[in-house]
Amino acid sequence: MTTSLRRQILAAASVVALSIPAYGHAAGVKNVIMMVSDGASWGTWDMASYWEHGQKGQQVYDGFDVKLGMTTYPLNTSTTPTGGNTQEMSYDPAKVMDDTPTAGGSFAGYDYLKKGVTDSAAASTALATGQKSYNNAIGVDNDGKTLKNISEVFKDAGRSAGVVTSVPFTHATPAGFGAHNVSRNNYGEIAREMVNGGVLDLIMGAGSPDYDNNGQSRSAVYTAENGPGNNPTTGAGDAYTPESVWTDLKNGTGPMTLIESRSDFEALADGTKTVDGRLIGVAQVSGTLQQARSAANGADSANPSGLAYNANVPTLETMTKGALNHLGKNDNGFFVMVEGGAVDWAAHANQTDRITEEQVDFNASVRAAYAWVEQYSNWDDTMLLVLTDHGNSMPLGPNSDSIFFEGVRNNGKGNLPDVMWHHTNHMNENTRLWAHGAGAQSLNNYINGQDPWLVMMGHNQTGDYITNSNIFGAILDASGLAPAPVPLPAGVILMGTGVAAFAALRRRRKAA
Repeated sequence: MTTSLRRQILAAASVVALSIPAYGHAAGVKNVIMMVSDGASWGTWDMASYWEHGQKGQQVYDGFDVKLGMTTYPLNTSTTPTGGNTQEMSYDPAKVMDDTPTAGGSFAGYDYLKKGVTDSAAASTALATGQKSYNNAIGVDNDGKTLKNISEVFKDAGRSAGVVTSVPFTHATPAGFGAHNVSRNNYGEIAREMVNGGVLDLIMGAGSPDYDNNGQSRSAVYTAENGPGNNPTTGAGDAYTPESVWTDLKNGTGPMTLIESRSDFEALADGTKTVDGRLIGVAQVSGTLQQARSAANGADSANPSGLAYNANVPTLETMTKGALNHLGKNDNGFFVMVEGGAVDWAAHANQTDRITEEQVDFNASVRAAYAWVEQYSNWDDTMLLVLTDHGNSMPLGPNSDSIFFEGVRNNGKGNLPDVMWHHTNHMNENTRLWAHGAGAQSLNNYINGQDPWLVMMGHNQTGDYITNSNIFGAILDASGLAPAPVPLPAGVILMGTGVAAFAALRRRRKAA
């Protein structure tokens, strides 16, 4: 982008006051499937598409009719409740478009995106409850008070609810849809609420205390009630499931039926196994299904890292199929959140190969969900959302330290792209959101700004975006369920950009 064009874009920017539209209840969607690739920056989606297809535009979600941006900033960046509902964080498209060079091979726009970021707990809370909160919050507001989440809304309406993840089931994103706690780190309390609380009809994820990150059995089990930490065998900080909950589940005396083996997950997925009542599937691995495995697992050239996968655990795709089969038994409908959680873990570590693996499995899970709707439901009954909770580490092209927002370099199908990572933590970028099926258009009622960055990156032609706390209201609209969500505080100002002005500038640039 030339300096001249940037100045014209910034000159076209205008401040748009946030408005929350009236609610409608016409669609009456039965099933809502929300799929979250945790920590997927823009380049993450492209990296996996290049590996899988050698080009962009080939994923099933690329054909969805609703494509919006979604901002993810939290209420504030405190890690404890500070009181009140004053919106302190925001997103300004004009600052993102600032290509002024800064120290260390960066730009002012890059630097801006590293500030005021959400964590997965606040992001999950916003998605699940419609209210932004502080970082670390699990289903509570900035006063520490409990917020009703979408799982509870569906459960109250006689529908089912579930969460699926490739990381420990007590981790921040699934926890936000099944628990309430002032801190995401209170894993024991979170596990007890998710398992014993009765809201979630299905839980699937990692976090087994009996296995390590390579899926190897441990000789002893930790006793921590509020991990992570205190594993007597390894000394590792990986105690995500408290002993009291785990013992009851293993003994068959808990409130949910436990499955662990890969074969049981696969049988649930192909329909040869069914479970009555509430079901929890904890894969035989500790931190993640695959991302945290070591190089000692050997070589296998069939995947991006060239390292053999943990053989005893299901894929996220398999979990997704099984979860939909289980929840789909309720004729009244269901809500499920499926998370590719280890995408975020790989992003923090700047692992180009591992993040590609994780995103490829997530893409397969989306295809599985789409196919399930086609076979067992229909698009008049089901709404499918594909999104991330926030960006992470901003993988861009190999020359993006000198070329503003250069995209990752495509090296063809089956080859890892060339990437430059710009951070090791979350980003405040305007993320990608796709929606399909009945009620998907309800998201358009929440558009609160336009961002030229979305147009520049090729996501949509208008730059339209919503914020993450709008998802809750859109689901309520689509499903016909009340009450109305809690809007952002009155008077909050978001930055938008005149779409017509920006489109005219693009036309002039192309004609030049």
